[in-house]
Formats: sequence, structure tokens, C-alpha cells
Amino acid sequence: MNNFGFSSGKKKAGPSKKWTEREIENKITEFDKKIEEIKEREGDVEVRDAILNKAEWLKNEARDFPHAERIFREAYEMSGGASRKMEILFEVIIMNIEKYDLDALKKDVATCKTLVEEGADWDKKNKLKIFEAVYCMLTRDFQKASDLLLSSIATFTCVELLEYQDFIFYAVLMGLLTQNRKTIQKEIIHSPDVLSVIRDIPHLKQFAESFYSCEYKKFFEAFVHIIDRVKTDIYLSDHVGYFAKEMRLVAYKQYLEAFKSVTIQNMAQAFGVSGEFLDVELSNFIYNGKLNCKIDKVSGVIESNRPNRKVALFNETVKKGDALLNRVQKLARALDI
Repeated sequence: MNNFGFSSGKKKAGPSKKWTEREIENKITEFDKKIEEIKEREGDVEVRDAILNKAEWLKNEARDFPHAERIFREAYEMSGGASRKMEILFEVIIMNIEKYDLDALKKDVATCKTLVEEGADWDKKNKLKIFEAVYCMLTRDFQKASDLLLSSIATFTCVELLEYQDFIFYAVLMGLLTQNRKTIQKEIIHSPDVLSVIRDIPHLKQFAESFYSCEYKKFFEAFVHIIDRVKTDIYLSDHVGYFAKEMRLVAYKQYLEAFKSVTIQNMAQAFGVSGEFLDVELSNFIYNGKLNCKIDKVSGVIESNRPNRKVALFNETVKKGDALLNRVQKLARALDI
């Protein structure tokens, strides 16, 4: 169990005993002898299954991931059928997630996508979404992670990687950070699958509902606890600073969309923070071009400076029209020649 109050990822049973180096060597010899015996009297499928038994023991008992991966990949080459190959690659991916081997993860996820196109079954296709979403979280592609997680809420079966509460936790966090209000309402706030477990995840219900309802003080109160948990999360801890900053930015944008101008003091009161903190925070976002507003230091007023969409669309149309006209004129000159 981690500080979330639930396990970070599927809780895996540890080795049944502490194996000595000599015992491991003897066990490997035993597996190899059995594999050779099966080769003499059985078919390829039985040999493949015996090799998989060895790989699973190396992974789960000896915890020798490099050796286990080599044996899994040997079994993969002996396997026929896209679904069976994906089952084996999922075992490899789980090990590489534990090892934080992002290059190997990227390659194996791509291979699994190819296997899906070759005819892997529905269950493997859905599980792949979760494996890819975890890879996206590890590489800070939160938008894609959110799309994959939200599309899997009703069909989640990947219990070998995540428990359901963990999965919902990630789906809610990624969704609030990246999705529009309509999607948040449908896929999170009013989702029966999310509602069935969100109360069991500390502070998550208040975090999601206060954000959607624009109750920013409650949102920030829950946010403090959520960040404390993200700090210890196996997939998000490396990105806690980025997540915290971007989530605050999303909340500020949502608040400012309702006003043409608002005082710093009123906004600070709404979020339950000091005016000084908010002034520095917003100034940094404005300087980096992430907020379309300006702060009048004299009057202490934040003035929204949202771009006019109609004007922007008109300018874009004119620009494209000029480009098209230039091409037509070039073509006309070429035809004259």
C-alpha cells in the first residue's frame, strides 16, 4: 500500500521464499532438463509452454528480469497467433515498467499495436490501451494518456497491471488536466463507473467535483492532498512539479474565462490563497505566454485579453486566400509560357 490508501498498481505477490544463488541455478537446470525431455516426446506448443513456465519462474520467484525477458522473447518467437504473442509481450512490458526502460516499452507497445492490426482479440486490444496509457504517463504525454484511460473505463480488464481504483485515480487526474468541460461532465462527473469507486479514493471526489463546480477553495484544499500522493506515485512522481503547475493553470484559466476583469484580491479569496502568491503565480504564467491576460499593478486588477475568435478566423481565411491566389497566378504564368 502506498500513501494513496490503495496499492500503486496491481499488488504483486513477492517470491514465495528467498532463493539462494545455488538454488536458482539448480532450478534453472531442472527447467532446462524438463524442456529437453518435452522436446523429445511432445510438440512445439508443449515446448513453448514449458519455456514460458521457466520465464514466469525467473520473473516472479528469482526476480531475474533480464534472464526472464530473454526466455519470454524466445517463447514469443515460438508462438503463433496475435493474441498469444501479446500475452507474452505484456509480461515483458510489466518488467520493463518496473525497470523504467522507456525505450523497450516504446518498442513493445508499437509491436503490440501491429499485432492488434493482425487480429488480436478484443480483450488484448483493451488491455493494450492501459499499457500504452501508463507509458504515456511515464513520458509526460498526459493528453494521450487521458484519451486512452477515459475510453477504457467501461471495459477495463487489465488487472495484472493496475487495480481498478488505481485506474480510476489516473483516469480522473489525467481527464481533469486535459479534457474540456463537456467531456469531464460525461466521462468523470456523471460516469456510473467512476461514481462507483471515487468515494473510496481519498480526496478524489472533492477534487473532481469542486473543479467542475468552480468551487476553487475546496479544489485547492483537495489539491494539496492529491499532490502529496502524486509525489509517491510509481508513474507520476517524476512529473509532480509539472502536473501541479499545469493543473493550477487549468483552474486559473477556467476561473478567468468568466470575467473580463477581476481584482487579484477577489480571485485570491476564491482560491483561498494570498494575493501575493497569486500575483507571482499569474505573472509567471503571463510571462510564459500561457495566460491571455494582463495585471494592472496600480489598481490590482486582472484584465482578460482573450483573442477574438472571429477576427482570428477571418485573418486565417485571408491568409489562406492570399496563398491560394499566389499559386493560381504562378500556375497561370506557367501556362502562358
